[in-house]
Amino acid sequence: MRSPWWLVCVLWAVSAVALGARKPAPGQAEAEAGIHVAGTIVVGPEGKPLEYELTGANRLPAEVRRFLDFHIPRWEFDPPMVDGKPVALRNRMGLYLVARPSADGGMRIVLQAASFTPVEKGGGYDLAAARMPPPPYPEAAAEIGVEATVYLVLKVGPDGKVLDAADEQVNLHFLPERDADKWRDIFARAAVRGARSWKFNVPTQGPEAGREYWLVRVPLAFTFDQRNRYGEWQAYVPGPRRKVPWVPEDEQGGPLEAMAGGSVNAVGARSGVMLTPAGRGL
Repeated sequence: MRSPWWLVCVLWAVSAVALGARKPAPGQAEAEAGIHVAGTIVVGPEGKPLEYELTGANRLPAEVRRFLDFHIPRWEFDPPMVDGKPVALRNRMGLYLVARPSADGGMRIVLQAASFTPVEKGGGYDLAAARMPPPPYPEAAAEIGVEATVYLVLKVGPDGKVLDAADEQVNLHFLPERDADKWRDIFARAAVRGARSWKFNVPTQGPEAGREYWLVRVPLAFTFDQRNRYGEWQAYVPGPRRKVPWVPEDEQGGPLEAMAGGSVNAVGARSGVMLTPAGRGL
């Protein structure tokens, strides 16, 4: 039986990374193929999805659309609450799907990570980017063609300036023959150094206004190909998750890949917790 085109693309993407890699050491992450999907979803007062929309749905592989169209209506959430009462609330949705080997020798699609953030109610309610210039590409990495995504967490003060910055995870999009930890450190240092100069507009209305500081997560992609890769399978090697001391314990866990590159994601700004576990596939 002929393999579907999407399976061929996934296998090629993973192989492209694996060809540049040595055999993983025990406990070291291997290459996977993933795809990011953005959109919106309205969660009703009973914790059920009322409607959803996938950004650029026509650009997504057919298998990804079928997977999501089957699963999303079956998801369950803690009901979103406003003033102590369950309500319907629209959320910005970020999903990260991976392709993993199945028992029959093929590949299966799995929801690895999901994030849901209430859509801004109006100007001044949410923390938003004011100035976020991308940091310079590390010269050592550019010389040999290494790419990465750095998942940053930032502490933002009342004046909108970054009080502290840390890297929580670094995913490589190409695994060098050796010294993967060295390359992750190089990208992390460049990202943190650049983020310290960023500026944000802080909330001036609502329950988030007037705080001593705010915590946000920002994924920062270092890539040579500046075209929009949305809707394409991409190979990556996930890095280890690092614990950041000033991030609350209940906000430390959970995969980070669902966040879109360059997006500003307030820590703890969720309208409801997804009860359906990630890691399910077909």
